[in-house]
Amino acid sequence: MYRGDATAWHDAWFSHRSFARHAFATAMNSERVADAGLPRRGRAGVLLVVVALAATLVVPLFLGGEQALRATLHLSASGYLILLAAITLSWIARTLKLQLLLKRMQFDIGFVHMFEISLATDFGFLATPAGLGGYAASVYYIRRAGAPTGVAAALTAADQGLDLMFFALALPLAGIAFFGADVPPRLIATAAGTFATLVGLTLAVLVARRKWTKWPAVLDTLGRRWPVVRRAEHALTEFCTHMLAQLRMLADGGAGFIAGVFALTVLQWLTRYGILWLVLLLLGYQVSFWLLLALQGLVLHVAQWSGIPAGGGGAELGLGATLTTWVPATSLATALLLWRMVTLYLALLVGAIAIARLARRRSRAVPMD
Repeated sequence: MYRGDATAWHDAWFSHRSFARHAFATAMNSERVADAGLPRRGRAGVLLVVVALAATLVVPLFLGGEQALRATLHLSASGYLILLAAITLSWIARTLKLQLLLKRMQFDIGFVHMFEISLATDFGFLATPAGLGGYAASVYYIRRAGAPTGVAAALTAADQGLDLMFFALALPLAGIAFFGADVPPRLIATAAGTFATLVGLTLAVLVARRKWTKWPAVLDTLGRRWPVVRRAEHALTEFCTHMLAQLRMLADGGAGFIAGVFALTVLQWLTRYGILWLVLLLLGYQVSFWLLLALQGLVLHVAQWSGIPAGGGGAELGLGATLTTWVPATSLATALLLWRMVTLYLALLVGAIAIARLARRRSRAVPMD
């Protein structure tokens, strides 16, 4: 555990008061925060989330009208159960992945507790601009469960690194799967651009890792002049040292461990991105699974990078413009509504419930012997 300046710095940064008010409580618009008075930026953030979520409904309704909305009610009960089972399997896979990563770093959090943390971080990714709230939520809740900040940050970095690895492999493979098919040229160009961006991000991380060695000398020079900078540099260095040590511990887990957590990552995303394929199949349309995987990977990442929560209808526009080649507009609008109902609205609902449950928790992570 941390002591001294590092502890004070971490506690101040990740305290319940600052994070809950400015991130999750703002998104949930709770009465307690409203009574304390939301700042103008908080109100603007809530308005942005509401408008963005409304846009995800407006686009499908524009494509299919009221008929598309009524058609969502005609899906069989077994169909809804299949969709629910698929998204639940995705949530469970991510929870198990996080548990394995945390256990490798010698900390243990119960499955139900970790399941709630996973759902709460999904809420953060979906309901905040560019998904930034998801990163903060992951570190905050893991640390609140009793793990050191370095462990929480390493867990978040490893989780995102595994996701990046999956998409860096899956998008090219999906592109190969429908190579030569009747795919719009703009889709191929977008796919190539997104893949290049993912590769660029990976290279940037590697370059930044090498450049990091030069920063301590710069901060040390500034620290001699300003004590505040020296204390911040000491806390930051201690934090990064501990986080990198935890990441090295994960990397030293062996091929079996890495294969296991990556397999869970694959299961997590294939089931989540398989929802749209299942919806279309239930509506009577057979569209290539790999095509839908690539399309979702492209439009959802582009929508997230736009900085608008949940893409603000951008994902629906992208999928609608592309999939009309294979699916009529009305049926496609119904499919998009059902897809968002499961992957967005249901995820936000269970995420809000998880946040409420986590707020009442007092249990702590248990260091493993």
